[in-house]
Amino acid sequence: MMAYFLLLLVPAGLILPFVFAGRAVRVLARAGGPRRADSEAWLRTAGFVQATIAVGVYAWGLLHVTGAVMSAEDGGTNSSPIPPCRTPGWEYRAEGISGYRVEYVPLRFVCEADDVGDYTTSVPDRVNPVAFLLGLGAVVCFTVAALDSGSSREQADTGT
Repeated sequence: MMAYFLLLLVPAGLILPFVFAGRAVRVLARAGGPRRADSEAWLRTAGFVQATIAVGVYAWGLLHVTGAVMSAEDGGTNSSPIPPCRTPGWEYRAEGISGYRVEYVPLRFVCEADDVGDYTTSVPDRVNPVAFLLGLGAVVCFTVAALDSGSSREQADTGT
């Protein structure tokens, strides 16, 4: 089941940054170029740029997780404990490693160890904070742009 979900997320994560980057360029083009763009266009462009990077970083983490899952599911010689769980000191907990799971928010590959508790591997440390902060920044930019758009429409309607 886990691998099937990755089969959906990884291609989406690889395609969406290009979609968001195209949207950022299109917003500026519709505004008449960077010199003629108003604050709403710049906020929307900034939101799309941040979303591009956030999704790209998350997809990079997904590629790490996908590699770990593929390695864990490979089996065969030298597969116990599973290779992604062989972090420094794994020899001491090798008998207690019982499996793994993938968590998507925050993104991580979790090795389940009976004797020492679960621990995470495979996903670079920067992926989750960068994806979260840039995703939050994109939401803020889009929200402010929508509020700016709404207030400018109200001013145009009232003639002030």
